Amino acid sequence: MKTILLDFRMIKTREQVHEYLAERLDFPYYYGKNLDSLYDMLTDINEDVCLEIVIPGKSEFSEFYEYLFQIEQVLQDAYQDNPCLSIQYRRSEE
Repeated sequence: MKTILLDFRMIKTREQVHEYLAERLDFPYYYGKNLDSLYDMLTDINEDVCLEIVIPGKSEFSEFYEYLFQIEQVLQDAYQDNPCLSIQYRRSEE
């Protein structure tokens, strides 16, 4: 199983999060860089992949935290719909 670390602690904008995801997950050039497109890309994964996710605490990025919560929801939805995908969370060192 391939493991990919997704560390969101240094991300501060929506644009950065989608650029980071596209790079780390090797998404194709046509990735739409939005939540719907993220879901589509994650559910299209057809090899066993474990996403190891580090999400910052709310106090670290209060204005961006809500969007990261939406990203987390998309990841959970894709996990439920794609048997090749697994997710593990690591606590942020605040």
